[in-house]
Amino acid sequence: MKGHRVLLVVGLLILVGLFGCRSTKYVPEGEYLLNKVEVDNQAKDISNEEIKYYIRQKENVKILGFWRFHMGLYNLSGRDNSKGFNQWLRRIGEEPVLYDELLKEKSNEQISLFLKNKGYYNAQVSDTVVFYNNKKAKVRYTINAGDRYSINKLSYRIDDDSIRKYVYADTAKTVLKSGAPFDADLHDDERKRITQNMRNEGYYGFRKEYVYFLADSAIGNYRVNDSLIIVKDRIQEAGKADSIISHRKYKIKDVYFMVGYDPQKAVRKGADYMNQFDSLEYGGCKILYADNLEFRADVLVNSNYIFPGDYYNQQLVEKTQLLLSELQLFRFVNIRFKIVEGESDSDGNGMLECIIQLSSSKMQSYTVDLEGTNSSGNLGAAGSFRYKHKNFLRGGEVFDMRFRVAGENQIAKDKSTFQTLEYGGDATLTLPKFMVPFKVDNFRRRFNPRTNFTLSYNYQRRPDYTRTIANGRFGYAWKSSPLVSHYLAPIDFSVINVPYIHPDFKSNIDSTFLRYSYEDHLISSTSYTFTYNEQSIAGNKNYHFLQANIQSAGNIIDGVVSLFSSRDGEDYNEVLGIRYAQYIKADIDWRYHMNVNRANSFAYRLFVGAGYPYGNLTVLPFEKRYFSGGANSIRAWPVRGLGPGSYEETQLNYYNQTADIKLEANAEYRFKLFWLLEGAFFVDVGNIWTIRNSGHEEIDAKGLFKFDKFYKQIAVGVGTGARLDFNYFVFRLDMGIKARDPILPEGQRWILGRKAITWDDMAFNFAIGYPF
Repeated sequence: MKGHRVLLVVGLLILVGLFGCRSTKYVPEGEYLLNKVEVDNQAKDISNEEIKYYIRQKENVKILGFWRFHMGLYNLSGRDNSKGFNQWLRRIGEEPVLYDELLKEKSNEQISLFLKNKGYYNAQVSDTVVFYNNKKAKVRYTINAGDRYSINKLSYRIDDDSIRKYVYADTAKTVLKSGAPFDADLHDDERKRITQNMRNEGYYGFRKEYVYFLADSAIGNYRVNDSLIIVKDRIQEAGKADSIISHRKYKIKDVYFMVGYDPQKAVRKGADYMNQFDSLEYGGCKILYADNLEFRADVLVNSNYIFPGDYYNQQLVEKTQLLLSELQLFRFVNIRFKIVEGESDSDGNGMLECIIQLSSSKMQSYTVDLEGTNSSGNLGAAGSFRYKHKNFLRGGEVFDMRFRVAGENQIAKDKSTFQTLEYGGDATLTLPKFMVPFKVDNFRRRFNPRTNFTLSYNYQRRPDYTRTIANGRFGYAWKSSPLVSHYLAPIDFSVINVPYIHPDFKSNIDSTFLRYSYEDHLISSTSYTFTYNEQSIAGNKNYHFLQANIQSAGNIIDGVVSLFSSRDGEDYNEVLGIRYAQYIKADIDWRYHMNVNRANSFAYRLFVGAGYPYGNLTVLPFEKRYFSGGANSIRAWPVRGLGPGSYEETQLNYYNQTADIKLEANAEYRFKLFWLLEGAFFVDVGNIWTIRNSGHEEIDAKGLFKFDKFYKQIAVGVGTGARLDFNYFVFRLDMGIKARDPILPEGQRWILGRKAITWDDMAFNFAIGYPF
């Protein structure tokens, strides 16, 4: 009963927020609600979104493009601030934004300043305010941008002879090229670029304040002659006039690794704390450690770019920070430099001490998780145990072992229920280097490689079949940039055993090539995965995600087997009495997330994948085939309940449709409501298809991919969802409705608006996390 009351309150809040209180309820007499802010922008190279960032006062946030839901919640509160319910409504809602003359004037100033910084020095910003009788106001900012100034030519004045060659050697990379806008941001980017370049050349004390610009706009025609000036260093000494000297290069004198460093103890105990450390020297570096050194010294040196005798290089410092952080051995990594006063080398270069402070992380951990599952109305439960050791062989190796068991009560097509069981485990050993038979000394430092060894076992029991999968994999992972990662698995070996098939299911597939997917087989494959991910650096901005996979199986093993044995009248070869698969498979998963404001966002996904079987096994193994439907796919259909093409499975009582090709596109609009609650509307389109004749007459007629027919077999689902966002994880409930069903006769496949929606046209999905 209590749960029903909670749902009633939530529903009431939403309804009243939509249809309820007067929007000007809390607008005092003589004041106006800021109802709308408009921008009339004539600057072609500046977007309205950039302009709106500098508007100091914006209207209340909307969802669905028109609904001020959050302000509606605030207006639901009573005037008595002492009541807890009123306080709660105001906390989860948004106070009405009242028009402010001073903020409007400030917005004008900020927009004008922004446009000047972008090169529109003659821009004029004006505003118009319209007051309505219903205590609402509209503000319109009009921007007459005028002509934009651009760079005519860039000249240099470098006061310090010692650095001139470094600056001139890098001028081809300048962002201040002839014809470029005279943009303050571009000038700041150039200052940062030169500063980074100088610090990479050993000039530890170089700062961007040494770089400034002088502009001459007297040449007319909205062109500017730009001068880049770099001044000498300025040394300040107490009680003396500033000394102006040449910039100085620095070399590394000593490198200290302080393992197990505790900043609180260092502050509290001072020099006594430092005296507690033992030391050893390795690779030219000094390693200081408290108690015992839990890992080999080469782990640190192999993750280091900073060595005695080298010039200071900011880029190498940043790479060292990254490599050490990704070892998982340390809670934090702090790299500090100290100028050694009074010391220099024979060339007059200054000397630096590098101190790398490493705070140790907990080496071993375990977690136990219990979870409930619900996919398309199928309720289940799962439990897992995970053990992790971050220094398994004292070389920064990570050992990760997991066990999981899950059961689910599923609903068959005739609405009867059946149970599924799955359990298994895997163990992965990750080495922080490339295990190869040849030397790759610089590869570790350049690409942060990993070598993975994985063993896994999985048992699956369904009413239609029972299957086990044993897998062994050996692979390499590396990063070529902060956004791009790669994974190559040269050896991926799986043995699939199918000890039981239900007689009805077996009779249905016996006369088709599909039967080979449910026979014992093995897979020996090589695969490569490319991943581009902007999410880690995007923050609240828009970001892309792209993952591409390609996999080839059976070719090497087929070549070896063919050399030493013949098929003896059979249509295929075997290894250890088991038939092996041959295929090539590739797919691309692209996603784009667009944040409109703090309450609204859009997410898009496009998936394209295909697998082509050939040779020793002319059908894709079941575990490599594509399926559609379910909580992370086309949500109006149950898992494995859609396709292939316009084919409808009527012989079996269980959803188990798979195929060789998958095309899918998804779009989702997400909006925040209150507290942890979010809402969503979505559209899912796509289907799966077979790539070659299966021997099943109806599947081949309706499910085979054909360029002149596949687009007529696209399924469309629409729906809405509710989510609870706890930051670390998201509970999600989605309701999908079939809008276009490809199994219906042509001309009758659109459902929405043409016939009544039934329960068979709907699907409910409960899941953890966003669908994409």
